[in-house]
Amino acid sequence: MVTALLTRTQEIRAREDSFDGGIGGLGTVTRRSFLKPSSLSMLVIFTMAWLAGLLARAESQEKGLGPVSRAKIRIAVSAPSLSYLPIHVAVQKGFFAKRGLEIEMIQMAAGLSAPALLNQAVDYTTIPSGVATASARGAPLKVISFASVKLQHLLISRPEIAVVTDLAGKRIGAGGFGNLPSYEVRVLIDKYRLGPNTTIVPVNSSTDRLIATQRGTIDAGIVSAPLDLKAEQLGLRRLLHMGTILPIPQAGLATTEEKLKKRRGEVIELLKATIEGLDYTWTQRDGVIDIIARWMSLDSSQAGKAYDSVRETFSKNGIPSEEQAKAYISMLTATAGLGGEVSPQAIFDFSLAAQAAKEMAEKK
Repeated sequence: MVTALLTRTQEIRAREDSFDGGIGGLGTVTRRSFLKPSSLSMLVIFTMAWLAGLLARAESQEKGLGPVSRAKIRIAVSAPSLSYLPIHVAVQKGFFAKRGLEIEMIQMAAGLSAPALLNQAVDYTTIPSGVATASARGAPLKVISFASVKLQHLLISRPEIAVVTDLAGKRIGAGGFGNLPSYEVRVLIDKYRLGPNTTIVPVNSSTDRLIATQRGTIDAGIVSAPLDLKAEQLGLRRLLHMGTILPIPQAGLATTEEKLKKRRGEVIELLKATIEGLDYTWTQRDGVIDIIARWMSLDSSQAGKAYDSVRETFSKNGIPSEEQAKAYISMLTATAGLGGEVSPQAIFDFSLAAQAAKEMAEKK
């Protein structure tokens, strides 16, 4: 898949690099025109001024002083998920477009996002886990913003399970060893003292865990919003919102260190659009419900419940608290098998998010 994306990238670049036709065209006009000296002088002056302006814009963009006009931005995303809802909202409401950023969402597996960034197949990703793991191991990548700063995962159970402590000695469905749902269940077992006889059953996806709980193959499972709504329709219980016990950021934006150095203006405009999406998500309930309903194929009532379930998980400006950043690193260390201590500076760079938030606040 990355190879295919690289091929598309090369084709795009080939088209973008074929700009010299305009300059060549001017040369052709000059050679074919039989002009008086004064006219020729004016043309030379005009051409030199035009070239100077072009070079100045190019230099400005190279230094990151401003976004590229109508820049095509490729963002790697997971399957549709409310964890990056504010970014989707920003796309739907035109917050990127008004800043000259044309967004192309490219769906891919989480494990491909870091290689895709390093190979320039995409510009950014909303899937930070793989990027954070790679950067902790020395890759030139950084997580630059978090849209959701609390988990949007929920613990659902069979109807006979009334409270979390009833799960002692039961079977709880999570993903494979080392992934986030498995980590959540281990924290759950420890926090609620469910004991060593409580079993973590590997069940790959949220949908599969929902089905397994309904059938009684497992007694409970971790699912992503808004699947908890489907669980309730099936007569299952929603026991716990995992974000209430695990303040772990879930989705945001990550990119390369090269992008942060050479395209600072673009990054800041991207982050401003994201902050505008966050603000809209927090304040415009009805508008966001309409977007959720279309995106997730829900009716208005279901979309409203989904919105109310996840609203409090979102950041206000894309920057996590110190506690949330530490919780993310703890999760990463436990799930990715990272040895030794991981410093926040190794995986995070929220400096441009802070600058974008400051500039947005100054305009209000």
